[in-house]
Amino acid sequence: MPQSLPQATSPRFGPILGKARLHELRVHVGRSGLCLNDPALLRVTPEGRVEVMARMRRRLLGLVPRWRWQVLGDLGPRATAMLAPWLEEAEPLRLRIVGLTPEHIAAPEVFVSVWGEQRPRFSPPRKFDEFSQPPQATGA
Repeated sequence: MPQSLPQATSPRFGPILGKARLHELRVHVGRSGLCLNDPALLRVTPEGRVEVMARMRRRLLGLVPRWRWQVLGDLGPRATAMLAPWLEEAEPLRLRIVGLTPEHIAAPEVFVSVWGEQRPRFSPPRKFDEFSQPPQATGA
């Protein structure tokens, strides 16, 4: 089963994906019982897809409610590429459901937000040698 949910313990813990749409939904959004700010988990399949799982209430024999982790859908290829550095190193990520559109309103949609340890998005400064000198500051 999925591991425990990570906690934001570092001051560098921040948003990686503000709002990412799930593709190939596997649940009926209107009957799922999902709410905004519900926690979710990521799972990488052997095929390389990234699935999002959420804890949903299901009834046993239609009477007894119980909680189970169920796959909601897949992250798109662009979101998967952005999360690749975090997934390769198995760093803890925090997922929350930030948007729901049930079937009776429009086409069903589920959006998640992914938070994790922030990384710089720029390349480190390169070292200069005698053939490529840094630009000289001119004083006027």
